Amino acid sequence: MRQIVLPGNQGGKETCVLDARTSHYLVSVRRMRAGDTFDAMDETGTRFRCTLLSDEPRGAKVSLAAQAPSDSMARDAQALHEEKWPQIALVQALPKGQKFDLIIRQAVELGVELIIPVITQYCVGAEPPDRAASKLERRRRIIREALQQSGSLIKTDIVAAERLETLDAQLNAKGFDKERAVRILFHEAEQEASKPLHALLSTEKNRIVVAIGPEGGLSEDDCAAFATMGFVLHHAAGPILRVETAAIFAISVVRTLSIERAIWKA
Repeated sequence: MRQIVLPGNQGGKETCVLDARTSHYLVSVRRMRAGDTFDAMDETGTRFRCTLLSDEPRGAKVSLAAQAPSDSMARDAQALHEEKWPQIALVQALPKGQKFDLIIRQAVELGVELIIPVITQYCVGAEPPDRAASKLERRRRIIREALQQSGSLIKTDIVAAERLETLDAQLNAKGFDKERAVRILFHEAEQEASKPLHALLSTEKNRIVVAIGPEGGLSEDDCAAFATMGFVLHHAAGPILRVETAAIFAISVVRTLSIERAIWKA
């Protein structure tokens, strides 16, 4: 773990009981004992200096003392605050099996701020309404673990699966409305309406929505719905990528082009 992430918002609290995985890591792997200290952050990004009050390997208790970030973290946080780094949202049509877990982990490592799973016409993966809450909690746990492993300062949010009919409202509510954000739909086939990424990212907008289809691709109705929401098509030349590869490729390329915009626009 590059950093310890405490669950929820720990602001104003004096103590916290760690989950079994984190407790095991600190007590059994790092061999920490009561009285030892370590740095941590909660899911809101607040940082703490923690002291172990107990060394129970399945539920260690710690005291919390608010802490200012280190100089390097402060510089990174300032860069984020000044929007020098792109704010990226991933709209991912639900893939089958455990592929979405991998996509979530990789998106967190790349600093995606928002993940919205959507159900499109050719989605194979199902999202039964009675399991929505448990699936969302599991995905939030995956995000917390990925934050711990990667050390990312960007808090990644995820919501329950949406239908395309409600996607625009969700994006608007999260600050990725089409007036402030570039919305890009990555498509597996060349289309007449396809635009190059450099053209799409040449604006000064620093909020980007990346949309990826499912294994079965996107239907004409899906594409029309995305177009109505202001998404512009982009096709990356080359072989057709697997859904989990497509997501990480799309996030990586828009992130790099946005960060280096001042260079390639010069």
